[in-house]
Amino acid sequence: MSATVTLEPQASSGKAELEGLLSLITSATRDAMAIYENSGHGIPSIHSTTTHPLDTDAATFAMRNAIRTLEGACEQLCTTLAPPSHTLLNRSMAHFGPAAIRVAVEARIPDLLVDNPQGLPVTEISGKTGIDGGKLRKILRALATKHCFCEVGPDVFANNRLSLTLVDSPATDLLLLMMGTISEGSFSLPDSLKDPQFGPSEEGSKSAFMYFHKDKGINGTFFNYLETNPDLTKRFGSGMVGWAKLTDNLSLVQDFPWRDLPSGTTLCDIGGGIGTVSMPLAKAHTHLQLTLQDQSSTLDLARAVWRKEYPQAVDEGRISFVPIDFFMEGPVKGCDFYYVRHVIHNWPDVDAMIILKNIRQAMGSHSRLLIHEYIIPRSIYEAKNSGPRNVALAPEPLLPNYGAGNIRLYHQDLNMLCLLNAGERTRDEFKILGAQAGLEFVRVWDFAENSIVEYKLA
Repeated sequence: MSATVTLEPQASSGKAELEGLLSLITSATRDAMAIYENSGHGIPSIHSTTTHPLDTDAATFAMRNAIRTLEGACEQLCTTLAPPSHTLLNRSMAHFGPAAIRVAVEARIPDLLVDNPQGLPVTEISGKTGIDGGKLRKILRALATKHCFCEVGPDVFANNRLSLTLVDSPATDLLLLMMGTISEGSFSLPDSLKDPQFGPSEEGSKSAFMYFHKDKGINGTFFNYLETNPDLTKRFGSGMVGWAKLTDNLSLVQDFPWRDLPSGTTLCDIGGGIGTVSMPLAKAHTHLQLTLQDQSSTLDLARAVWRKEYPQAVDEGRISFVPIDFFMEGPVKGCDFYYVRHVIHNWPDVDAMIILKNIRQAMGSHSRLLIHEYIIPRSIYEAKNSGPRNVALAPEPLLPNYGAGNIRLYHQDLNMLCLLNAGERTRDEFKILGAQAGLEFVRVWDFAENSIVEYKLA
């Protein structure tokens, strides 16, 4: 592999850089506005107390690209102009936001306000939730200041587009996981790194999350911890459905060229749960023949879900359910495509290698393996001869990785580190991992958040 050469972006004055950021903000804003206008439902207001139809639709590639450009440019502009101490102090206090959201969700305040769209006084919300009115006032006004709920009168709060997302659903289960159980690993990260046993270890049982629980007599990994709490396990399962809906789970359906493939093309969804991705894929592309593989208990639930939500695919034999332990065996043999979503990032390289080698044994010369994960882009400029990229570079003067516009990728990388001593990977790390498993890297499909790494047999 050729060496990486760090290149400096084109030299520019501070003023020229700011002008460039302003231009990007304007163009990205107009791109997003056009998408809303073309929907036929107009451009939403941040003060709206109802949802916009696009709020619950899967974002298109164009919208995701506009938003990552806008977020990256706005953050870079503010960070450039604000005194560094101002920026760092604000970031150091950011943890109060999730704490306030968690209070609102656990008290079901958004659900309460659904039946009262005109809003309710804090005193009445306090009476219905049992939370002290004075404390609740502080929490709701902090949230409303960042446009989650809106204050429609003195100490009178109503739902808006953000808070309506918090009405009880798989999405709220995900947010509660992130703000509660999952955040415990981040609390312990600094201390775990200094521990002589946990700090240098790459074992899942020695993660920052398990460091947080080390005095509670719980052995194993985060997944073993889940098994000790049935309610948490249920929330985790629901939260993963919420994760798929809030991120770009439909990018595989919308942006991969399935329409160009012949009828009867086969795809095996490995570790696909109840079919969060394979069901919309089956609905959108009826010429595909799908196999869903996961643990037997998960497939029992999957069969019931498919029979209820898409019985046509079951009746027509377009979906089959085959149990698998991907550490012990390979998937069904000879499929055209094997698809693995948000599985490899759960495991360090030594374990990920076992999964990939088992999949490789099932592949034919015509097969392709699609790994749907976050791919960590570099924040530096690389030489043009560093190999095929297939991942868009951000327009200057943004960082090449879109800066804050892609921050969720880096937060998720830290999340997997804290939970499992695992993580997301760069393009080059995927190339190396695949080669070690006997797979040849083909390309990356950039979907403006998640990406797909495509392999074939080496």
